[in-house]
Amino acid sequence: MMKLVFDIDSVDIELYPGPATDFILKCFKHLQHVPVPMRDWDYPFYFEQHTRDYPISQLCNFAKPLGITVDPAQCQQQSYLNDLHFLYEKNSNGKSDWLDFHESIHLVEKIDKNVTSVRRLLIDYRELAGPLLSKFDCYLKDQCILDLQPGDVTVGWSELGKTPYRYWKTQEPNDINRIRDLIKPYLTFRPRLTIQLDPVIPHSAQVLENFNNWWAQYESDWCRHWNSAPWTTEHMFGRIVVGRVQNFDKFLQLLQSNRLLKYVTL
Repeated sequence: MMKLVFDIDSVDIELYPGPATDFILKCFKHLQHVPVPMRDWDYPFYFEQHTRDYPISQLCNFAKPLGITVDPAQCQQQSYLNDLHFLYEKNSNGKSDWLDFHESIHLVEKIDKNVTSVRRLLIDYRELAGPLLSKFDCYLKDQCILDLQPGDVTVGWSELGKTPYRYWKTQEPNDINRIRDLIKPYLTFRPRLTIQLDPVIPHSAQVLENFNNWWAQYESDWCRHWNSAPWTTEHMFGRIVVGRVQNFDKFLQLLQSNRLLKYVTL
């Protein structure tokens, strides 16, 4: 059993047996006394409480200490946001100011694309979890599922890079060298929990067909480069379920009333 400790109450998580859960338990034996470094955007109702201009202003603010000037007028262009991602890749030193800058780019992307329909709570210790990271065992990919329901507690792909679908969706260049560098397989297992608040909305058949036609041109080369088995849509979109929130209505009420998540304890 795991417990989410908010500022005024707590909610239990029932854990399911399995190797992914064993890894999470091992990590949280060390993390349970560490305050969760929650950012505003980690809370699932963040997008509903702010206008589009707010994430852009946050991006500008996070960029300034790094010596980066962001042009708000260009933030609606994916190519401009891709350039900012590239700056992060080349200059990041793993410290929180660079991580905040990177996360704020993703927030602007989500606002522009109206990605507000599927809500999740992200629990990420970021750089604090560094010593606990582990090499991902590839056989665990087959435990990824697509049919996620409200209350499911999951772990999944979280590399510094993009999945093939994300690469295609964000209009990155059709350059095989860039594809090899930026599209990353599942390499590292992180104690990064996501709790589903809404059912997953499947991608349309037409969108998947368009993506698959694009990916078919590069998949073999990419697999050889990374010595990887073919990467199915289950691996790209699916996640490993390690548990389920008990008393989901209470959990949802705490989030809707903006209660702060303080600790995750065993």
